[in-house]
Amino acid sequence: MYLNTISGILFGSLFVLFINLLLNLLVFDRLKSATSEDVQRELGTCPMVSILVPARNEADHIEECVRSLIGQRYEKLEVLVLDDQSTDETPAIVQRMIDELPHEQKSRLHLLHGETLPDGWMGKNFACYQLTQYAQGDYLLFTDADSVHAPQTVSTVIQGLHDRGVQFLTAHPRYILSGIGERLALPLLYFKVFTLLPLVLVRHRPEPILAVANGPLLCFQRPVYEAIGGHKAVKTSILEDNSLARKVKAAGYRMAYVDGQDLVSCYMYDSFAELWAGFSRTFFAFYNYSLLAASAIIILDLTLFVVPPLLALASLFVPLAPPTVLFSLGGYTLAVLMRVLLTLACARSQRVLLLLSPLHPISIVLECLFLLNSIRWHYRKKGAMWKGRYYMQ
Repeated sequence: MYLNTISGILFGSLFVLFINLLLNLLVFDRLKSATSEDVQRELGTCPMVSILVPARNEADHIEECVRSLIGQRYEKLEVLVLDDQSTDETPAIVQRMIDELPHEQKSRLHLLHGETLPDGWMGKNFACYQLTQYAQGDYLLFTDADSVHAPQTVSTVIQGLHDRGVQFLTAHPRYILSGIGERLALPLLYFKVFTLLPLVLVRHRPEPILAVANGPLLCFQRPVYEAIGGHKAVKTSILEDNSLARKVKAAGYRMAYVDGQDLVSCYMYDSFAELWAGFSRTFFAFYNYSLLAASAIIILDLTLFVVPPLLALASLFVPLAPPTVLFSLGGYTLAVLMRVLLTLACARSQRVLLLLSPLHPISIVLECLFLLNSIRWHYRKKGAMWKGRYYMQ
């Protein structure tokens, strides 16, 4: 009887997450493609946009990224790339691209050289701060050096800000995945968002905790970025995108989180070792370095998503009460259905992920291992290595 009650409570909790996921999928907003002419007609002018790209050791991706940015179908923009003391060919690649541009387009792309990282700053945050010192735009659009943008991205984002009456807009990108490790682990990023966060409240409620952002596309009205203190206000944050989003809300401004898969694609990690290091660096920060919150999440995830399939397997060899078997089969089926729905909505071009949906429990185990290692890195007081730099957490 006791076991049946526990099973019912757990299945009920899983069903609540499923309902929240369905509601989020219904309200997940996709930007309507716009042109410079649309922006001109709606706003009366095409505001100047500064696209800001911090780049450290991004030789593998920087050319594809920059070409997609200077190829934007939007006239009044500048692309500023800051070489953050790279040890590879990143600055040489950007400089070659500038040299090859026609004379009338050279003002569209600029290469800046970053200063030495001061104490108390995260590298990316300091790079973004430096970029804003040179930016001339009325809007500041930050993106990552491993991202690729559709030609209509800038005009669509500016139009989207205007249509929604918000001062900050961020988007869920299309992730370019390779390897089984990435395909098992990366969906966890949006699985957490869509099951735990009520997205309809992100735009309509002022509480900072109801904020989420993605680094490949962060667009601010410049006065708002300056009013919240910009990257200087979050200089120690590993998750600077989410920290900035919370600053926006805390200051009384409005934001939107939208489906940007048609606009921006993002390479995440080039190997499982890099993925392990990247997730270990950030996962504990998702829970604000709270050991209690992280421990609760680990226990909850294992109980909801890993125990049910294990019980289903055990029932083949050990007699279990029918309600327990029903819970295990129903819980596992519901979790796989959630993963399938998310794949269809948030990874439309990665249909191979559908085939991996039944392996969702393995993804959850990976997540728990990432989080445990992230906790270990935090408490060992030795920091973490990232892109050739050593950071204390």
